[in-house]
This record gives sequence, structure tokens and C-alpha cells, in this order.
Amino acid sequence: MVKRVRVHLVAVQTELRPEPYLAAQAFQRYVLELCQEAVRGLPQNEPRILAFPEAFALPLLFWLDTPPTVRQAPTSLQAALGLLRMNGLAALRLGVYSPALVYHLRARTIWRVYQESFQQAAQASGAYVVAGSLFSPLIDYEPSQHLHTLGKAVYNLSLVVSPQGSVLGRVPKVHLTPHERRAFLSSGPTGRQTLRTRLGTLANLICLDAFHDDLIEQADAAGAWLVVQPSANAARWEGPWTADARQVEGQVWLREGLARKLQGREHLRYGLNPMLNGPLYELYFEGRSGVYQPGGPLALAERPVGDAFVRATVEIPLPRLD
Repeated sequence: MVKRVRVHLVAVQTELRPEPYLAAQAFQRYVLELCQEAVRGLPQNEPRILAFPEAFALPLLFWLDTPPTVRQAPTSLQAALGLLRMNGLAALRLGVYSPALVYHLRARTIWRVYQESFQQAAQASGAYVVAGSLFSPLIDYEPSQHLHTLGKAVYNLSLVVSPQGSVLGRVPKVHLTPHERRAFLSSGPTGRQTLRTRLGTLANLICLDAFHDDLIEQADAAGAWLVVQPSANAARWEGPWTADARQVEGQVWLREGLARKLQGREHLRYGLNPMLNGPLYELYFEGRSGVYQPGGPLALAERPVGDAFVRATVEIPLPRLD
């Protein structure tokens, strides 16, 4: 008889507000509180996987230790120009001569706050955590160089952290939206989207990536049983679909998303889709977070706005560790 294990899946839906992003300690406390609330009441000896929305850490780029003129700029482009004007000499020393300069200017400071906050929260909550994403060049650590960037390209990057607080992967988004291309992001390489863990193989497909068959097929072929889809959808949930105004955005999301992509797969069984909502400069996000199985949701947030913890408990075969 195949032994099975219960796993608790939690999609952390968050609404953007400035206060948690103004200082490193505030962000660290915010992430910790969200993770602790996400696992509240769950059995201590049963594994859990938490997932945060796409772009969850992006406001750190603009709001962490910055003046009101940057935080209150009418557009993200004007906010970025404000950051460059404040740090002109430091920007020149980086040797990055492209519109992506602002990401490099802030990368080391932002990455340290982002990574350390989620490492501590994962340990405290005893959970695997998919830490949403931010816009950043790839960051590495080596004792003689400390935190340093790898190349000049900037990606929509997500962290995956173990219950022991170790980073299991830095996952780049592959398929970019028009907004992301206008923000001077680069498409990430494939091959980083699946990760082997003590709970088996997981796939982290950031938002649009999980709508593309190529990455779903790769995740399935790699033996992943779970697709995590951190999302930030810049459209009204009950409004017209961005690709066809005759259809409703949320209805298309539920019909064409994970519930459909999981059907008929060899290994994929469940999906976890946390969604960001609220305003970020000229963008406004909405979405109902969910936990999915083939054909439909196991659990779905009641509303496409506001904070929510969407939970479901599933059983999977006990993974082999060899």
C-alpha cells in the first residue's frame, strides 16, 4: 500500500498599502505576521506550503526608505526617475547604461530585505514558502563579493524557501506581459521553474507562465505534483477581458487557468494561485486567489479585493527521498 501524507496549501491574498514597505523592519514584521496567520490552527506535524502573490515585494523598490516625492509620484516611471535623480553618482558607478539601471541601483538593498524576511518567516511558520516576486537582476552571494548581481538583465524573480529557511530556488518569469516589457524586464530562461523538495517536485510558474502549455508540459514531465502560480493581474475581475472585451476577465481566468491546465496530466494534481490586489502607481490589480484541482477550485477567495487566506488540505503519495 502506498503511504500518503496530508499537505496544507495556503494562497496568501494581499491588498497593497504603503505602510509595510516603508522600512525593512516593517516589511519583515508584515511577512512574518502573514505567514503565522496563514498556518494558524494547522496541525504542527503536517507539512504546509504557502504562496504569496506576484509583485508582492515590488513596492520595496519604490517605497523602502524613499521620500514622499517618490512614493507619491503619479506613475512608476516618474518614481523611477526620482530614484535616479536622488542617486545619480551611485548609478554612474554601476556601469549599467540602460533603462534597467534603477533596478540595479536598488538591487542589493531590496534583495537582502526580501530574502531575509522570507527566510525568517518560513522558519517561524515551518512552511515551504513561495515568496511572490519582485523585479531584480539575478543576485548571488559569495564571501569575497558579498551580494552581487549576475549580468545586467532584469527579471521578474520569485524566491522559494524551505521550512529550514534555505533558499531552494530563484525562479524567473519566462512569458512577459506588455506592462513588464515596457518596464524593461527580460524574459527568463526555462529550467529553473521546477524544484525537488522533501514533499516531491513543485513548479513555480509566475502568473502568465502558467497559462502557457510549454511550461505546464515541462512541469508535468519533470514530475511536479503542484503548480504554484503567483499572480498580479492588472485588470478588474468583473471587467472586460484584456484580450477580448466581450468576455469577463474573472470568468476567463477561472475557465482557462489552473483548473483546465491540470486536466489529463501525468503528475500534476493541484494548483495554488495567490493574487495581488490594489493600486501601484498607474496599475490596479484584482483577483480571487484559489487552490485548484483538475476541473475546478478546491477553495476560492470570496472577493477579488482585500486580504484573504485561501486554504485546502490535500493528500499526496509519500515522496521517495532517494
